[in-house]
Parts: sequence; structure tokens; C-alpha cells
Amino acid sequence: MQNRENEYGMNLFIDSLTDAASEEAEAQLAAWRGASAANERRYAEMKRIWDALSLSVRDERFDAQQAYRVFRVRVQAETGRAEKPRAGRRLSIRRVAAVAAILMPFLFLSYFAGRYRPVASEETPLTEISAPNGSKTQIKLPDGSVVWLNAGSRMQYGSGFGKTDRTCILSGEAYLEVEKNAALPFVVKIDAVTVKVLGTRFNVQAYDDDDEIAVSLLEGNVEMHVNNVKTIHLEPGQMAGYRKTTGEVGISPFATEGAPDWKNNRLVFDGETFEQIARMLERRFNVKIAVHSDRIKKFRFAGEFVRNETVGQIFSVMASGGKFRYRMNGNVIEVY
Repeated sequence: MQNRENEYGMNLFIDSLTDAASEEAEAQLAAWRGASAANERRYAEMKRIWDALSLSVRDERFDAQQAYRVFRVRVQAETGRAEKPRAGRRLSIRRVAAVAAILMPFLFLSYFAGRYRPVASEETPLTEISAPNGSKTQIKLPDGSVVWLNAGSRMQYGSGFGKTDRTCILSGEAYLEVEKNAALPFVVKIDAVTVKVLGTRFNVQAYDDDDEIAVSLLEGNVEMHVNNVKTIHLEPGQMAGYRKTTGEVGISPFATEGAPDWKNNRLVFDGETFEQIARMLERRFNVKIAVHSDRIKKFRFAGEFVRNETVGQIFSVMASGGKFRYRMNGNVIEVY
């Protein structure tokens, strides 16, 4: 009985979100919400998920079938079961978004809340995938390659991706497992840096507010081109770094044990300054960190957080021994 009641409320809610509800249905939804405290809580939860996804965008051209395929991939990743689409059924983007928001668990959505939207271009329309601060997202590209985007990242690619080219534009951080295709090299463009591969596993870190662009190779071969002048060939276990301010390029070794730490929910500090760490925490936890001391900004930390610690727990550890004082007020953290 409870399942039927939840399904009844869910259907009314979806119709309301997708502008398919009549006045009578809106009245029924209001009555369902008022019937019990549990119904109201269920409605509030579904509404929070819907608002967090921000998929309901008007006056933009969406590829509804692509969005629905992405939804199925995410459900399969979460449950381990592939969802079979109903033959001949076409779903509107708003309906897809509503179903996705309600059927997928809230914690999963907050973790994989990626967005899709077309980007205006004079030459060709671009598809954009993004992971807002406080979330990550995974997507299978048209060529079969798989991309994980870290918090605060976005990737764009054209309508010919996988057919006439495999070029994408990245801002932020991404881990990529690229399908081999000798005829169409996979190209990632980041400001003055272009990364070219045929089939490989690698990580690119290129946030707009960071001075360094870093490419780390786990498997295969990568060419890194800087300003179309300098070319660097990477082998597995090597990381190439490019400093935007000075133009310096360097190569250093790194451990290739599996995927990058952030993809596996590990937060690792390896001698970064507090200023750098603050940006990492802002993106990961969707908080604002204000550091009121230039001296503290230069502090360096090393350590690992591997148990999904909260930002409060991380600050408690970092501040131990009186290294600094801090105050948390909602999603704002003041450091002194």
C-alpha cells in the first residue's frame, strides 16, 4: 500500500514538474502532500533533488534521447542492473530529468550531478557536460570513451565527435579512459595545452584558478603540445606540468596504482599550500573558504583522508596543535 501511495505521489509530482498537470492534478498533489507528514517529507526530498540537478532549462535545445541514455548509464552504475528502454517510446527532456531525479537515490545524485546543455557556437553546436562544486559525474562519450569529471569541471565537444573527430575542450579536472581509434586521435584542449592520444588512461588537471596544468599518464602513450611549439611524449608513470604564468614545462614520476585519488573518494595532500588546499576543498564540498592571513596561506600540509570525512572533520585535523583558528557558519569557513 505504501509503495502504491509513493508511486501515486511520484506521478503527480513528475506531471507537475513537466507542466503536464491539470488544475485537478495540481489539487490532487496538494491533497496528497497534506495527507501525512511522510508524504510532505517525500515531496520535499524530491523537490530538493530536482532543484539540485538544475536540468529544467527552458529555451535550449536538448538531445532528449542522449540525456535518457546518460540516465540509464547512471542507474546501471548505481544498481548494477541495466535498465531496458521501452520500444518506440520517446521522452521529453523535462520528463527524463524528473524521472531521474526521483528514481535515483539522493546521495548518488549529489555525487554524480552532471549537467548537459548545448553551448552556442558560430561554427557548430557544442554539447557541454559539467560537474558543479560538491559533485562528480561520469559519462560515456559517443565514441565509447569514458570520462569522470571532478567537482567544478566542464567538458565540451561538437556534434561530429566520434564521427569526423574526437576533440573536446576541458576546464577543470577529468580522468579519461579512451577507446582506441587510430584513424581518429582523441584530443583534449586546455588553453595553451593540447593533449593527443589514440587509446589510453590518463588524468588532466586544468582548473581556471590554478596556475598549473598537469597531465598524468596511467596507461598507453600521450603527446602534450604547448602553444603548438613544444611537444612532450609521456610514458606511463609520468606527469607533465605546465605553468601558465611562466610557461615552464616539467616532467616528474608518480605512482600509477589504479585511478586518481579523487575518483576513488580519496583526498590526498602532498605538500600543497593551504591556499591550494582551500581551493580543492571549496570545489569538493561546495563551500567558501576565506583565509585572513597570508602566513597561513603558505602553510603546507601532507596527509590522506580516505573515509569520506566531512569538511569539518578535515579542518579539525588540519588545525590540530594550534596551527590556525577557524569558524564555520553554514557553507562559509573563516580561517585566522
